[in-house]
Amino acid sequence: MVGVAIHLAAIVLGPDWYAFFGAPRPVVVSAREGTWLAPVSAAVIAFLMGLCSAYACSAIGLIRRLPLLRTALAGIAVICLVRALILVPLAIHDPALLTMFEIVAAIVWGIAGIGFAAGFLVARPSRTALGVARLKAL
Repeated sequence: MVGVAIHLAAIVLGPDWYAFFGAPRPVVVSAREGTWLAPVSAAVIAFLMGLCSAYACSAIGLIRRLPLLRTALAGIAVICLVRALILVPLAIHDPALLTMFEIVAAIVWGIAGIGFAAGFLVARPSRTALGVARLKAL
């Protein structure tokens, strides 16, 4: 949910906020010029992060079980881990990308990926996935 807050805050706090958090140049320019790209991008990313948070909360039982829980957890884990690991080849290709912010971001994404992978491993398959509901129907 912190990611959601950061992305929504960027819409209000403006171009310097986008730049500080490493938004691509076209997004920062959009924020400076007041065009739609920056706020829509931030809102979409905030929504996706909120969805990830909802699946994490569902996996630990804070909210009801969401559809395709294990599939979503696995997919989110892969995305997070790829985002974390992509820093290495990018830094080799362009050493300017190896900033403290990117290193910290890669660590945070890696920890999130490990957490979602753990959630996948501990989340039980739904009863219908096991065929229990179909057996009861017979």
